[in-house]
Amino acid sequence: MRIAGALLFTILFAFGCTTSYEPHPTHKRSRPGILFPEVKHQPGKTVPASALAPQQPKPKAAVQYSRPAIRPVPASNIPRTFHLPTVIHHKDQSVMVRVPSGSYWVPSENVSPFQIGQNRRLDHTTLPEFLIDRVEITVSQYKQFNPDYNETLYTGGEECPQCPVMAINWFNAQRYCQWAGKRLPTENEWEAAARGASKHAFPWGDQALEGFGNIQGEQDGFMSVAPPGSFPKGASPFGVLDMIGNVWEWVDTPVILPALAETQPQLKSNSMHPAKGGGWRSSPEMATISYRNLADPNIKNPTFGFRCAKSVTDKPQ
Repeated sequence: MRIAGALLFTILFAFGCTTSYEPHPTHKRSRPGILFPEVKHQPGKTVPASALAPQQPKPKAAVQYSRPAIRPVPASNIPRTFHLPTVIHHKDQSVMVRVPSGSYWVPSENVSPFQIGQNRRLDHTTLPEFLIDRVEITVSQYKQFNPDYNETLYTGGEECPQCPVMAINWFNAQRYCQWAGKRLPTENEWEAAARGASKHAFPWGDQALEGFGNIQGEQDGFMSVAPPGSFPKGASPFGVLDMIGNVWEWVDTPVILPALAETQPQLKSNSMHPAKGGGWRSSPEMATISYRNLADPNIKNPTFGFRCAKSVTDKPQ
């Protein structure tokens, strides 16, 4: 009996161990992350090694900063040394360029008879320091002096406040300069400001160059006058602009011609005044520094304008 009981206990104990219930955990195990992309192999095809490797992001290319192309400037276009700073004349807000005292090639003093047209007789003369307007007097400046001036008579009916003032006779040009606390330049000053210490025919050299001055009609892109300063390549050695072309410019130097006044009764005076630099319709032969366009000071020609000068000893305005 004891042996049979022990055997029965052993069988029951073994059966209970194998049939015991173990509850599953209540939490779910997270699915392992996919480290590599799933690649399906196809018979006859080789899976590239790059497909099995981790996909690394492509490195960003370095930012490239573009630099504007720098074109070489022709030697003839390189600005010369200018005498700065310029001066602002407060009365009419003109920018004036300083021309230092020195020796310049200017028209010969002892010329008899007076050389009309191209003057090739120059003397080396010392001039005192002076100021000259960098550009021609504009319509807007002139209207401060004379509000009744009407530029549309010469511009095809269009207003043009930035155009050079046109059809101004010598007397009104002088009156404006005096009103502004300045004066008309002498012929010597005008030529010195235009050529500097050289003997060149033009401010930039001895050859007429396209795009350096408003001459020869519409060939330069302007039908008539251009806003002063439109041809910076034609600047003089001192930085004075439009000395050649755009409008003829009156100078102060009078020329006494008694015989001419006797033969032309329409002249109101026996003195004439040169106009310098040529206008927008002038040929290169007339638009040189030394060319003298001798005109009646009463004439009102649309191609005539002016700029002013000032002695450095004058009181500021």
